[in-house]
Amino acid sequence: MTTPGTDHEPGTGGWDVVAAELGALRRRAGDPSYAEIGRRVAEQRVRDGADPHAARVARTTVYDVFRTGRTRLNLPLVREIAHALGGGDPEVDAWVARSLGDRPAEVPTAGATAGATADATAGTPDPAPPPPPRSPRAHLLALLVACVALNLAGRGLIVLLDLPVHLDMVGTALAAIALGPWHGAGVGLVTNVLGVAEGGPASLPFALVNVAGALVWGYGVRRLGLGRTLPRFLGLNLLVAAVCTLLAVPILVLLLGGSTGHEQDTLAATVTALTSEAAVGTWAANLLVSVGDKLISGFVALVAVSALPAGLRRLDLPLLAPARPVHDG
Repeated sequence: MTTPGTDHEPGTGGWDVVAAELGALRRRAGDPSYAEIGRRVAEQRVRDGADPHAARVARTTVYDVFRTGRTRLNLPLVREIAHALGGGDPEVDAWVARSLGDRPAEVPTAGATAGATADATAGTPDPAPPPPPRSPRAHLLALLVACVALNLAGRGLIVLLDLPVHLDMVGTALAAIALGPWHGAGVGLVTNVLGVAEGGPASLPFALVNVAGALVWGYGVRRLGLGRTLPRFLGLNLLVAAVCTLLAVPILVLLLGGSTGHEQDTLAATVTALTSEAAVGTWAANLLVSVGDKLISGFVALVAVSALPAGLRRLDLPLLAPARPVHDG
């Protein structure tokens, strides 16, 4: 959605008053992230009849409105952002009037006609800051190799300490969230292929579990919006755990007689003794272990994604957006 900009005479301080007041309104609203503000604006545009695709607002576009030192202002977008933060048009008009000093007549009011608004706000909008350039392919390849190494290191650690989890999907989650579901699937597949050297041919069928986890993590944060809040991300990890169990247990039963060779077998035996059903013990034990494993893997991956350079993150995850920009303080 394109909206016009508003000129300001150079040398009069730009639109810093508007930026400062808008920042204060944001803080009073609980410091929502720029991505969250953009989502609210887009939702309001859709409610007003806009096409969902055209209604989208980039995080960088929203951030630019809060930036000081501007000489041009996208006033309609300022109004939309103010509304999303609980403000109103009278507040915005007052901010603009203070910025314009003795020229309040230039302020387009909220009730102006489309033609009048266009005349009063002649000019082109500030261009949104370009997205960070993607890192070179060599950096991407290095990250993928590191993700595979992270998975293999997790497997080795579990064997060494004999823990009742797996930790062979941390790298899978990292690649899926940061780069996309199919990058994560590739990491998972390579992990299990290389895992043959340590765990034997039985590692290969479990590649299906690793790949499925990557697809759920990757599409979950991109298509289902399960990376917007911590509760949603928690639910995503639980979903990954359920899907992995659904695929892993039949493989365990058919190829390994239901045994994993580590502490999960003890848990399965306990459940079996309580229920007198070996199948119930296998499913329950695997699900419990998978839940713990995927919660650890998912949240460790989230922390790792937050530490990556912007060029290696192909997703604007609201969970990773800072509550307040550095220059605010």
